[in-house]
Amino acid sequence: MQFDYYTLPLDPGKIIKKQELPKCSLKQSVAHHLHLILTTSFGELLCDPEFGNGLWDEDFDNVSYRSRQKETILQSLVRAIQKYEKRLEKVRVQLTVNQEEVAAASAEARVKKKMSITITGTLKATNEPITYRDSFFISPLAYN
Repeated sequence: MQFDYYTLPLDPGKIIKKQELPKCSLKQSVAHHLHLILTTSFGELLCDPEFGNGLWDEDFDNVSYRSRQKETILQSLVRAIQKYEKRLEKVRVQLTVNQEEVAAASAEARVKKKMSITITGTLKATNEPITYRDSFFISPLAYN
């Protein structure tokens, strides 16, 4: 069975005008959906308050990053991916937090914490491996 996969974000203007929406591959569609899961907090999607993950519920500080927080986020991400991305199996999530120097508006560079997430799994339809990587600057949280 052949499916059409659409790129995100969707363009509502094209939908209203009944124009063709840009399509993508299965791997790209899964990557778009994983990004959506990662960037959505619980309760943000009104029709399904459980969609999203606990990353956004954690309090980040600039002094330390507790392993308990990391484990809570990892478990939340794995649960969300297993529940909402049914096209993947054998899902593994790795999370690392590093300090990184970022350019600031002033002449001085700032050091921020960067959370890097790597999601690996297998596409059920094709048995192909897939790796998705994303990162966010935290304290304050922002995505890259």
